[in-house]
Amino acid sequence: MSRLIPFCALIIIATFLQMCRTPQPSGYTWRLPPGVPPPPGASDQPARIELGRQLFYDRRLSGNERLACATCHRPELAFSDGRVTPTGATGEPLLRNAPSLLNVGYLPRLTRANPTITSLEQQMQIPLFTTHPVEMGADPVVVLARLRADQALVARFAAAFPTDPDPLGWEQIRTAIAAFLRTLVAFDTPYDRFVYQGDTTALTPAAQRGMQLFFSPGLACGHCHVDLAPPDRAHPPRWADLEYLATGAGRSLDRGLAAHTGRPEDAYRFRVPPLRNVALTAPYMHDGSLPTLEAVLRFYASGGHEGAGTEPERAAARHDLIAGFGLSDRDRDDLLAFLTALTDMEALTDERYGDPFAAQR
Repeated sequence: MSRLIPFCALIIIATFLQMCRTPQPSGYTWRLPPGVPPPPGASDQPARIELGRQLFYDRRLSGNERLACATCHRPELAFSDGRVTPTGATGEPLLRNAPSLLNVGYLPRLTRANPTITSLEQQMQIPLFTTHPVEMGADPVVVLARLRADQALVARFAAAFPTDPDPLGWEQIRTAIAAFLRTLVAFDTPYDRFVYQGDTTALTPAAQRGMQLFFSPGLACGHCHVDLAPPDRAHPPRWADLEYLATGAGRSLDRGLAAHTGRPEDAYRFRVPPLRNVALTAPYMHDGSLPTLEAVLRFYASGGHEGAGTEPERAAARHDLIAGFGLSDRDRDDLLAFLTALTDMEALTDERYGDPFAAQR
């Protein structure tokens, strides 16, 4: 593969950058490459964003004060949790693997299998208040009373929502956490520097070979993972085009999109996940059934059989593209090198993303 970005790709990138030269919110300094806008609805109020960070790491939001949002979304793991599936505040196992939250503000659909959840503020209702199974188990009255007893926190809410007559309520809690989540951006990966910034040294030769395989017709990974683009057709991430597809992966009874729509043809369909920082978010798939990226590659190479359940309905639902392919050991190593090059290391250590209570724990 050529180490130089083709001229046509440069034209596309230049056009994209020109289109995106909208002013960024002035009160917050974003860690974004030139021309990439903040997520839709991003806040320009540092006090509100910082309050959201405090709440994201605050265990008082859970009913028994055992869990914070960050318990299942750890910054060093790209805001995933490293478990097959999380455990709720009462010890009940949850149904689905915890996804990464980096770049979550760009996603127009926010759960693995419910297309009606389209905003972070709306999605937050699920972990806070759902009871089957219990996640955080927040009692709306008890938790608010707990937070209002903290005068320093009350002052933070007043500063973050200065025009609200009653600034500490559930609407403000959700708004503040969502403002923080939209700041969790990750675009400083070797892949991004190579494809969009013209840094021809950003990817190792192995990662470049792996990228060529990833976008090749034989593997067709880029057909579904449209948050990535090949260098010769570089375009902005197509967050809205991450579809609900059935790969045949998994061993749980979770029927995916069909549980929401009631349509048999939606059985085992889940939203395709974005892939930046994927090397940090093991285990994989909606139920955490594949422990490593190598296991994921073997699963797809086997045509969706290796490591998956054997129910006839699951197999019948599998997308036609999941047909299998051959991989040599070097091919596999090259693909792993490319997937690792999708990691934004700076996002893992940005102090603005980290735990404000770390010194107290």
